[in-house]
Amino acid sequence: MITAIPMKAENISNHFSKADEVLFINDQAQVVGRFTNPALLDGCEGKQQLVSLILAQGANRVIIRNIGQQLLSKLLNQNLSVFHTKNGRTELQHFAAAVLSDCEQYTQASQGRTSVKHIAKQANSGCCDHADGEAGCHSGPEAKRCCETKAGAESAMMKPCCNKKHSLMHQH
Repeated sequence: MITAIPMKAENISNHFSKADEVLFINDQAQVVGRFTNPALLDGCEGKQQLVSLILAQGANRVIIRNIGQQLLSKLLNQNLSVFHTKNGRTELQHFAAAVLSDCEQYTQASQGRTSVKHIAKQANSGCCDHADGEAGCHSGPEAKRCCETKAGAESAMMKPCCNKKHSLMHQH
């Protein structure tokens, strides 16, 4: 079993996506990987890269202290076991055990923290200044967000769905 642990210095990070790095340990508490956290610089895309990193390293479970509902939902949707620890100074060997007696298992996204940024984006009709349900942009099974762009800005940083939609919006 591989366990992913977000680290800040030599302690478990207080906030999952703000960890300096992610440490991966096996069931003998041996470090099998240590990676810089991709979520630090890349906004929404970085958080998705963080989930991808955890999956690529073969992790079965994730240890957290605090996590937002959106990111918790992404982890749970990937069938990862997510465990909340109250103490960031717990010895790593503790997290290698098959049973994590001092940790609460999170099974629902609602157990995470409400994201103030996410609420603000929703209040502003989404991150790229148009409604989530607008046809051709943020609807359907392939829907993606363009969170790392500023409202109204058109650039190569936008997701493909928004580039297409915005280019159609500006053709007269």
